[in-house]
Order: sequence, then C-alpha cells, then structure tokens
Amino acid sequence: MASEHSLFKDSDRDAFANLDRARLNRLLRVATAMTIVLGVSVLVQLLIPYRGYFPADLQDSVFLSAHRGHFHGWYRFAFYVHIVAGPIALVQGAALFFSGSRRKRIPPWHRVIGRVQAAVVLFFLFPSGLVMAQYAMAGPTAEAAFTLLSLATAVTMAMAIRSAMVGRMTQHRLWATRCFLLLCSPLLLRVVVGFTIATGTETDFAHRLIAWTSWLVPWFLFEVGRKCHDAAHRETKTSRLHTA
Repeated sequence: MASEHSLFKDSDRDAFANLDRARLNRLLRVATAMTIVLGVSVLVQLLIPYRGYFPADLQDSVFLSAHRGHFHGWYRFAFYVHIVAGPIALVQGAALFFSGSRRKRIPPWHRVIGRVQAAVVLFFLFPSGLVMAQYAMAGPTAEAAFTLLSLATAVTMAMAIRSAMVGRMTQHRLWATRCFLLLCSPLLLRVVVGFTIATGTETDFAHRLIAWTSWLVPWFLFEVGRKCHDAAHRETKTSRLHTA
C-alpha cells in the first residue's frame, strides 16, 4: 500500500522511471556508436604501420628503428606474436563485450569465441607482452607499467574464466569487462601519443606517464562508475521499499 505522504502516485513514478530509462538507453546507444567509430578508426591507425613490419623495416619504421639493437631472438618472435594476437583479441573482445552485455539470450557463439579469446590472451598476448615490456622505449618506469598491464590482462582473463565456470555470471561480466578495457588500452595510448606529437608536448616523461595512465585511468573510471551505479541501484530499491 502506497504511503499517503507520497508526492507521486505509483503510476507517475513508474512513468518517470521509464522515461529516464529511455533517455539513458538512447544516450548509451549514441555513446556506443561513437565508441565503435572511434575504436575502429584508431584500430585502423594502429594497423597502418604494419606495412613496415612485413618484412621488418629497421630503417624507416619509427617503432622498429628504435628497437633495432635487440630486434632478434625472443624479442623478434614476441613482437610478431603480439602484433598478430593484439588485433584479434581486440575484435573478439568487442564482439564478446557487446553480445555478453545482454542479460538474456546470449548468442550461442559467445561461449565459443570466449574460449578462443582466452587462449589468445593467455597463451599469446600475455607472454609476448611480457617480453616486449622489458624493452619499452621510455625506460624502467614504462617497462614496469607494461609488465603490470600484461599481468593484469592475464589475471582479469583468468578470473573471468573462473567465474564463468562456477556459474557466477555477474562476476564473469565484471572481470571480462575489465579485461576488455585493458585490451583497449593500446588504442587509448595511440590516441594520447598522437595528441602529444600534434601539440609538440612529446617527451620521455609524457611517454612514461601515458604508459601508466592509458590503462589505469580507464580501469579507475570503470570501478568508480560501477560503485556509483550500485549505490544508485541500492538507493532506488530502498526508496521503493519505504514508499510501499
């Protein structure tokens, strides 16, 4: 029974709630579309230098010329594994993210791609990223940042697998989202580095700072947003109980 002191009737509150949800859904669709367009454009920019990687152009390729002194042995092998596994993991991660965001009727291919994604991340992207991290151009600080990024990517993937295996799908979505954010960090790194080049602010300190912020900032914002969402959800439930 609704409280006599309630300002709105239940039908009015439901109407306002439905309107807010509709607006939120529209905003989410627009944001999703913009994110996809930005992600695809940056991914294309990320793939353009590949022309200098097959075969390896140690003179004109900006990245390879900076690594010519150790572009052999394990580093060379890890480099090619990483640049092939990276885009695959990004595309698969995007497909898993958008298909897994539905709470009902998840496509049957989601699980298949998820298993492939786990293998790509844990057996190819993670170890190759660890090797490459030890030769970061910005020195030990960047080496530590990329090493922890590789470890965090592997851990979040392992936790996503574990939670899915025991049927904790809410936790699975959270860990899988964290892993996808970490996989997207090279795209953000590319955008920010391009900005520093365009504005003439590119320095070793900027590269070291970007090595950390390109993955820590998105992760931090995700956790803050999740906490705010959970708090708002609990407050809504509490207010409904009080007005019932």
